[in-house]
Amino acid sequence: MSPNQAETTRKQDDKSKLEDEVRLRHFTEEVLDSRQEELEVQEKENSKLSKKLELLQQELKEAQSQLAQARSQSNNAEETKSQSTRSSTKRKDITEIEAQEAYKKLCENVKRWVEYRIRPVLDDLASGHFRCQPTPAQSTRFVSLMREPATSCLNVWHSDEYHFTAIIMQYLWLVFFTKSFYCPLDDADGETTAAWIDDLESAISKLPRDIQHCREWRSETLTALTSQKSFKSRRAAYLNLITEDLASLLTVVVPYLTATELQNSLRTSIIDPAVDLAHRLQLCPNVFSLRWPARTARSKLDTYECINLADRGTIMMKSDENGKSSDALRNASYLFDIAPGLFVETVSGAKKSAAKIVCKPTVLVYGGDKDSDIPQKSMTLTRLLWDFANGSKSRSLGPSRNISPKSKTLILRRHRSKL
Repeated sequence: MSPNQAETTRKQDDKSKLEDEVRLRHFTEEVLDSRQEELEVQEKENSKLSKKLELLQQELKEAQSQLAQARSQSNNAEETKSQSTRSSTKRKDITEIEAQEAYKKLCENVKRWVEYRIRPVLDDLASGHFRCQPTPAQSTRFVSLMREPATSCLNVWHSDEYHFTAIIMQYLWLVFFTKSFYCPLDDADGETTAAWIDDLESAISKLPRDIQHCREWRSETLTALTSQKSFKSRRAAYLNLITEDLASLLTVVVPYLTATELQNSLRTSIIDPAVDLAHRLQLCPNVFSLRWPARTARSKLDTYECINLADRGTIMMKSDENGKSSDALRNASYLFDIAPGLFVETVSGAKKSAAKIVCKPTVLVYGGDKDSDIPQKSMTLTRLLWDFANGSKSRSLGPSRNISPKSKTLILRRHRSKL
């Protein structure tokens, strides 16, 4: 190939390369332009999404704020409801006036029951028709419920009804009012749950909690437990046992009634009112208690409700017109206790008040003439049961003669009160 041809070929190759480079550059520029357009479109889309995200975030914050507000309102509503429920529960707690009325009604029920049921037996004893022969075990259990002062008044004229009233009140006091809770709260030994509540209340009281908090916790816990169906059935069974037990105790003084009649009578007149009262008292945050007169009762008659045996069981006036102890009360002789008094210790915050009298204890006194002796009778039903309990049957069960009580040889020395 000649030099000219070679040169021409080289130039054509260079031209071809240059054209290829130009086309490649144009293509590259077109690709870049296209990519740039896509990026711009993407940036616009990103901008729109960012604005939308900000809007959604703002809506989320508002929703969260509304949710928090709704939760706060719901909590306030629940707290209000809870407070309302607690307030309602407090309003259902027995008041001092309600407790006073219920306890007086219970005492009156026992008194009327004794008068109605025991009178025929006393009439039979007086006429010589009393043929009941209680076993020593029956008599022993019956007289074991007599408080100590009563054992020195076995022969006091017309005292039988008051002895039996006192024995029934003593029985109710022991069975329902001296326990932490009157009825078993579990099916085991009956005391496990009550003991657990007592222990836990004691533990809570040692924490930085005031006494009102502890008592309200106890009240709410007992209310919850006693609202269960199992408690209601357990209570019914327990009350059946108590009714049967009290009926077996009193059979020695009301032998003319069948077991069913005696149990139904006791359940309606005495057991149910006593249980209802014990239930309400022991669910209350305030501390109610039944207390018998002190051993020094004979020197503090003005603090008790005194039933005057010399005046057919009327209540003696405590003071005269000048507010001083009446002469009759100062000259009265204390015989024995009939019924415990009802007291309350009010709980408020971190304090518990001193015991306050709701119903005074009741005692039997003899307020006759200043120098008169307390009339005695050689055979009373209480004396008869006492003798049977001690294995003695030597006393006559025949009719008593119509002689004045003052002519009896048995004379009880009068212990006048020191008012």
